[in-house]
Amino acid sequence: MKETVLISGKNGLLANRFWELQKSNYNIKFLSTDKKKCDNISVFYWNIKNKFIDENALKDCDHIVHLAGYPIISRWTKENKNKMYESRINSTKLIYKYCKKLMIEPKTFISASAIGIYGLESEGEKDEKDTTNTDWISKMASDWEKSADIFKKINAKVVKMRISLIISKKSLFLKSYLLSMRFGIATLLGSKSRHISWIHIDDAVNFIDQAINNKKYNGAYNLATSKSLTQGKLVQIIKEEKYPFCITFQIPTRILSFILGKRSKIFIPNIIAKADKLKKIDFKYKYDSFREVIRSI
Repeated sequence: MKETVLISGKNGLLANRFWELQKSNYNIKFLSTDKKKCDNISVFYWNIKNKFIDENALKDCDHIVHLAGYPIISRWTKENKNKMYESRINSTKLIYKYCKKLMIEPKTFISASAIGIYGLESEGEKDEKDTTNTDWISKMASDWEKSADIFKKINAKVVKMRISLIISKKSLFLKSYLLSMRFGIATLLGSKSRHISWIHIDDAVNFIDQAINNKKYNGAYNLATSKSLTQGKLVQIIKEEKYPFCITFQIPTRILSFILGKRSKIFIPNIIAKADKLKKIDFKYKYDSFREVIRSI
């Protein structure tokens, strides 16, 4: 008999890709903040601000995958920062509250997090022990993970995904690069030597599937390949595989800072998220090479 997985963040790429690849293996239900998308069969309404969840969403639920979160790339106004925080931390607490109310004890609670937990100003190699609280993004990610841990009180295994840059042919990041290079311009944001930690979306889906089924998966994990690459190398690979005749145009960090303010930091990270913990549990990547990813598109 198939187990039931409840997923928040229905509009996100990862949630939808999980459904595409795993719908034959699980009964998958979604939480949505858009009433028009709710059929009350596989998609159920919730409202974080009003502290409401359709209770039918949680019935017979074996595992919860919490991916909801107001986009970080939105403008960093006070209102939007509150939305970012509430959609992550308050939403987690709301799901827990309803589980307690309905006496539901999910076997697994998997929560999104981010390598932003290491701080916007952080650079170099980071493993799961290197958490910091140097800025509001880092603190929010830390609070996000702490809120997930409350599910231990109802005997759930808690897994926290510190997601690096998700690579997909549908992701805004890769689509933007490919589109500009198709028209002959490869745009570098800041230094070409800055490191980019990444993971293919199919590997992120596989991690969730393994976290559900494998008892060894527990706690926080950097979701990244073992092969980070510099921005310059990334552009070079795309040029070699797709658009060899495009020219490179660099936007200096100071220009990005002038245009975007402090928000520019999320577009020019320089963190190498170490994947040693994934190696210890023998996680198998489908795509550990960025060149393989580009060739597959």
